Amino acid sequence: MTQGTVNLIMGISYIIVIGSFIVFASWMTIQRRKNAEAMKRNIESKLGSEINLCSRDIVNIGKSFDLTPFQSRKIVYKIFSGANNPEAFSKLKQLVNEIETEEPFDDLPDEVKPSLVRITKISEETKEESDKYILSPIIQTLNKFVELKSEQEKLKKQTTRAYFISVISVVIGAVSFYFTLTSPSAEEIVSEINSTNPAQKYKVNQRTNK
Repeated sequence: MTQGTVNLIMGISYIIVIGSFIVFASWMTIQRRKNAEAMKRNIESKLGSEINLCSRDIVNIGKSFDLTPFQSRKIVYKIFSGANNPEAFSKLKQLVNEIETEEPFDDLPDEVKPSLVRITKISEETKEESDKYILSPIIQTLNKFVELKSEQEKLKKQTTRAYFISVISVVIGAVSFYFTLTSPSAEEIVSEINSTNPAQKYKVNQRTNK
């Protein structure tokens, strides 16, 4: 097998790999949109059944559809913007207000959000000016913890992707090397053609002698 053929095989293999990643990313985007629409219908159905929802319910429902808290709350905002019934609008307004109360702590763990919301309300009602800033050092520390955890998750994903790409590269290299070893050389191809078609070889020799 010539070097050009080997390069062609490797090029096609890399194109297939890149194309697979693009198809997977497109599928994830389409699936996320479907999940968002399904969650929107789910919430509208619950509200229509007179079920009272809180911000934590929205997050938990979003988890069942593989949506982040931000994506889940965005769906509620869309439903709120399209509400025309006064009663439904009033319920959604209360839900949106509750969501906005927790939104400043969006990046923080869910376990600490209720406590932080409660402390925020207490600090807003206090007469001491210094108490209004009591949450600042707590939030800063928690944000640093969240950032560190996020970096670890990113590093883990990058390592997994690098490992996956390395495995694919090794497989492609092994396949190319196998074809290189097993493919016949140019001399072997000519010899095979001559051995399988002696009559044509005889005619070619006659023309050459003339």
